[in-house]
Amino acid sequence: MFSLRRLLATKVVDPLVWTAKGMPIGARLREFREQQWDDRETFERRRNGRLSELLLHTVTRIPYYMDRMRDLSLNAIRDDPVGSLAHFPILEREVVRDRLDNLVCEMGRGTVRDHTSGSTNMPVDFYRDKHSITASLATTQLALDWAGVERGERRVLLWGAPVSPDARPFLNRVIDSLHDRTILDTNFLSDELMNQYIEVMNERPVASLEGYPAAFDQIARYARRAGLTITPPRIATTAGFTLYEHMRAQIVEDFGAPVFDQYGNREVGRVSAECDRHEGMHVFGETTILEVVGEDGRPVADGEIGDVVATHLWNYTMPFIRYRMGDRGQLGTEPCSCGRVYPLLARVHGRSGESFLRKDGALVIPDVFLHILGWEFETREVRKFQIVQEDVDRVLVRFVPEAGSEGYSPEERAGITAAIREQLGAPVTVEFVAEEEIEPASSGKYIFAASKVSGGTPEW
Repeated sequence: MFSLRRLLATKVVDPLVWTAKGMPIGARLREFREQQWDDRETFERRRNGRLSELLLHTVTRIPYYMDRMRDLSLNAIRDDPVGSLAHFPILEREVVRDRLDNLVCEMGRGTVRDHTSGSTNMPVDFYRDKHSITASLATTQLALDWAGVERGERRVLLWGAPVSPDARPFLNRVIDSLHDRTILDTNFLSDELMNQYIEVMNERPVASLEGYPAAFDQIARYARRAGLTITPPRIATTAGFTLYEHMRAQIVEDFGAPVFDQYGNREVGRVSAECDRHEGMHVFGETTILEVVGEDGRPVADGEIGDVVATHLWNYTMPFIRYRMGDRGQLGTEPCSCGRVYPLLARVHGRSGESFLRKDGALVIPDVFLHILGWEFETREVRKFQIVQEDVDRVLVRFVPEAGSEGYSPEERAGITAAIREQLGAPVTVEFVAEEEIEPASSGKYIFAASKVSGGTPEW
């Protein structure tokens, strides 16, 4: 359907803003749209060329790597950039925090200092340049392309950062309005606020309803309690937290829309997103190289679970080389039937620190416990839940009961306890704690499962 507002936003405002900012996002997006259909040989040749240039720059201009990569010759990088990448150390958040100045090289590319939200319990400062921001913003629209959403179609965003109208610059508010983009703050979701948000969603058709899985869940639970109907959006887009299969199924049921999941973080931007085939998340091959590695830092076979590390190909001011994302995941074993040759991230299993430690040293991924509480023993008597491993033999199930309810019944508590004990493989004390509220982390994300034993300390 023709929209004068969309035409004005995409054909007039976007080019003017991008030119003023010195970021040719439109040109980069056109380039990525064409390149996504290249054959594998063409894609890999282009990607390897970008990687070679980045690694050569990194070992000759970035002090941290100049000291550590002396034994890696420049000719070796030129001849085999992918093989050379494997020689680089995993970049940890602790290093970014403690050695920031040694990881930066001023390139005159429009340096921007940024910081993470701290949802990993270790906030860090870092630098980006306009080239990397341009590429990342182009992938934002590319992900919407894959879901069938055109730029300028109505989007409603359920995000956790404070975004009240007064907090956003005037120009941003104008651009949001022209692009028919509404941002709703989900840091605190009272019944009154959720009622207002549902009214906003129902005003006009929504092309893409986007947000944290927890935000979808809380709003849907409120709608059921209040007897409200939510007009289905065309698609639901999830990001910012691991989307488990029971969560996907619940969002489809509650909102009547297919779910398109995305993955990334603030440091390296969007890393991957689903297309309409839903066979995994395509890694954005023009901007990112994604590896899944074992404890030794070496890539594991496709289909095996390991730690996710990412290399961003466009940030020369502060290269992120093999940066540990903090999540467990697995790459796909087959290409997507859509025809794009980009690698597939088959599944993200949650943050490394969220896995629970058994007495025998094995780790149990959080999917298991979220399935127990969010699917097998899901009840409308509980508004929110959170499972925390306090010690190898002690687990807390924190929950917020519905008004006038005691939450989990004695039978449900017994069943949950038995299921948790079965997974942890040893006698475990399971305590149920009713709370008035379970607050999100400072990032606005709700932490469903965390272990204080395996390295994760929940950020209450």
